Amino acid sequence: MRTFASDNFSTVDPLIMAYLAEINQEGHAPSYQGDTVTRKAEAEFARVFGDGARVIFVPSGTGANILSLKLLFTRPYEAVLTSEGSHVFGEETGAVAANLGAHIYTLPHHDGKVSLDELRRSVEMWIGEDFHAPLPRVVSIANSTEYGTCYTPAEVRAIADYCHEHGLYLHMDGCRLPNAAAALSVDPCELTRDAGVDVLSFGGAKNGLMSAEAVVIFNAPESDLMRMQKQAMQLVSKLRFVSGQFVPYLAEERWRTNAATANRLARRLANGLRGVLGSVVSRPVETNQVFCRLPAPIVSRIRAAGHSIYDWPTGETRFVTSWDNTDTDVDELLKLVKL
Repeated sequence: MRTFASDNFSTVDPLIMAYLAEINQEGHAPSYQGDTVTRKAEAEFARVFGDGARVIFVPSGTGANILSLKLLFTRPYEAVLTSEGSHVFGEETGAVAANLGAHIYTLPHHDGKVSLDELRRSVEMWIGEDFHAPLPRVVSIANSTEYGTCYTPAEVRAIADYCHEHGLYLHMDGCRLPNAAAALSVDPCELTRDAGVDVLSFGGAKNGLMSAEAVVIFNAPESDLMRMQKQAMQLVSKLRFVSGQFVPYLAEERWRTNAATANRLARRLANGLRGVLGSVVSRPVETNQVFCRLPAPIVSRIRAAGHSIYDWPTGETRFVTSWDNTDTDVDELLKLVKL
């Protein structure tokens, strides 16, 4: 059953599976980063994000975020600033503290987005505490956000400029960056490198890949990347089966096709809910997440039919459309709402 709990529930794109089967037939290959498939993947990232961008292939989104931040912290008393609703803060089981020993300052958000004014106020406040407080060093934003909204290139640039003027780095959690780029009709580079992002966690598993994520480095302190990756427990021995997934994903622009499908279906779902129940959709629907406030009997009916959906801490219900959902899936769900 295709459901709407999370895009992590989705299947793997058949194009990706076919490519993995193809490279598997090629026999043995050097381990870690010494194989030709990884070189092809690196070339695709250079094409998409520009020459000079370095890429590290990792198997998990949490690992990508932790390694990204690890590359940017240089002293043990530094802190990251992020939305109080961010994955980095609330959804990664304290991984920043456990693995990096770093402090997190949280910022209020508006439908997932942090404002430049709030960022400025927080940075000034904590720097004003002098040596009594951890020193702000990295700002981490998600695009699209945990509430499905998007930062535009201009909004990212404004935050990046502030960071760089005050000696901070900007990290972007791009686990759903393809959805944001597709929604805004821009290329990933326009939302990241061109907008001033220093390090990007580039997601794959939510959009048709299998245990494949990437850390893309535009501007960071010099590091021995393989040692950093190994120490962070994110270096895969048979790396070609992780990195290789990005070859057709980028070369065939599968990232855009898959994300656009998920985004379109979210709009279809949101419009259908509004048509039956009125103003129940509680957040802007810009990508593939739909937040709403549904009567309890309807939520129970949806679950009784076999659907998994999440109750958000805010009292909202969240639906997430995936690349492999269909119009029929959405229509079948809406029938349950109409009963």
